Amino acid sequence: MPEAWKRRYLDPLIEFKADPRLVFGLLGLATLASLVYCLWATRGSTFSGDELTWVTLSPQMDLGQALEPHSGHLVLVSHLLYAWILDTLGSNYVIFRLLTLATVYISVWLLFFWARKRVGDFLALAPCVVLLFFGTDTGHLLQGNGFTIMLAVACGMAALLALERDSRSGDLVACLALCLGVVTYTVVLAFLVGATAAVLLSRRRWSRIWVVAIPIAIYLGWRLWIVVADVGFARGGVEPGYIFLLPSWTFQSLSGILNALSGLHLNFGGSGWLPPGEMAGPTLAVIFVVAIGWRISIGRLTTWFWVAMAVALAMFASQVLSWIPDVREPGTSRYIFPGAFVVLLVMIEAARGYRPNRTAFVAIWLIALTGLATNAAIIKDSGDALRARGPMVRAEVTAATLLGEAFPYLPGPSAKPLSELVSAPGIATILEAEQKYGGLAFSPSELTSQSDPIRIALDSIIAQAYGFTLIPYQGDKPTGCAVAKAGPDGLSTAPIPEKGAILTSKTGGAVTIRRFGSAFSNTVGELPSVRPMTLNVPQDSNPTPWQIAVQTPRFSVCPTVP
Repeated sequence: MPEAWKRRYLDPLIEFKADPRLVFGLLGLATLASLVYCLWATRGSTFSGDELTWVTLSPQMDLGQALEPHSGHLVLVSHLLYAWILDTLGSNYVIFRLLTLATVYISVWLLFFWARKRVGDFLALAPCVVLLFFGTDTGHLLQGNGFTIMLAVACGMAALLALERDSRSGDLVACLALCLGVVTYTVVLAFLVGATAAVLLSRRRWSRIWVVAIPIAIYLGWRLWIVVADVGFARGGVEPGYIFLLPSWTFQSLSGILNALSGLHLNFGGSGWLPPGEMAGPTLAVIFVVAIGWRISIGRLTTWFWVAMAVALAMFASQVLSWIPDVREPGTSRYIFPGAFVVLLVMIEAARGYRPNRTAFVAIWLIALTGLATNAAIIKDSGDALRARGPMVRAEVTAATLLGEAFPYLPGPSAKPLSELVSAPGIATILEAEQKYGGLAFSPSELTSQSDPIRIALDSIIAQAYGFTLIPYQGDKPTGCAVAKAGPDGLSTAPIPEKGAILTSKTGGAVTIRRFGSAFSNTVGELPSVRPMTLNVPQDSNPTPWQIAVQTPRFSVCPTVP
């Protein structure tokens, strides 16, 4: 690039002389591009496992139930908001995906306003563009339950910005933001620690202490209510001894976060991204720790650097205290998005007032663009996986609905609990939500258009939950019988009459069934020769009959109810 061009176009960006409207326009365009791309990537996706639990609870949602912990977290806002949206707007998942994206964008824009006062518009823009496409944390960018975490992050960012104003109106906004965050998700507690540090380090500390005292009281009051009401934690307790693992947890978290921000973690051997301990992550974490240590050693740090450090350490401490091996691990996707925000807070405060030369400025933007490109690629991979998951989840909900409609029925000796056959616990008890809101299960017409593997899987779930079995028939000679003869494959097939069939064969044979799928892949048992056997079939609302196949030249099938 000619020197004249550098002075005219590049230097104003570095020296804070560019028109602010340019950077706002670029961030706005990036936000719009993220919205379109993320919605496109996740078209056809459906509720996550956590969300399905909330959907299941929504028909009977009241304040007491809304206050109950979810995996150890207070999620009052999500409990109430999901119930309200489902009641008023229905179960269209686009609404919930938009909620998540809205909170992501609010959080990113708040980070931008925080950063631009410290490092200038165009350095502040670089990490924000990456966060708009932060596909490494799929659950908090592309799925509805990301709303819960990212609203709490937005509340924390809003509180810090408001406290920085050092005014009564700012203090009120900060208090309200922290209160909203506390009843949204416990990730805000890290920001509450930072806000407490900001208040205690200010000149008017005792006249401002109410800003943090009120949200602290709300959270402690909730914890006390849990004890008094004897509300149990299904998962998510705290192990105080884990605090000694904080240095290791912090380093591994930094490894995963910096890997994700830099975009140097793409998994070229498959889809998605590499674990935090691989590739550049550990090296970047060492560089980060050394750089922050060096920055502290030279001094001239503001109060807000220590506030940012308090937020980061509090967040990593809260994570390690609730560590569950193989479930909650450092640097993994469930922690990446909020972790990226707190790490960037520290980096931005450490770089406050920094004016890079041209080479450093270009290098920073090259890293940001690499992070953008990699995370955008991960969004596509993750979107593909979420779209593939969507029909299977709806098939499981369909199975739960049909089984619920058929209840009560007498399961066979080989029947399995539905909760063991579906991918999320909430699906097993979703009947009431489907009946109230609709759109969660496949309608009969939608089901016929699904791929054969999905329909075969649906058959398998229902068959295993029923535990179909052959029972010796005892009664009068059946009437209304039909004879099924074998085809070229040696199978004799016939539709099963409503409520079940009485089967008889001179030679006997293996019995299999199907309903929506094309394959007779569900084994019922062995039909003995001559002896009639009964196969009972519970009834539900779907008109599609079960089909039976027997490995025999011919057999008779008679209705159990003439």
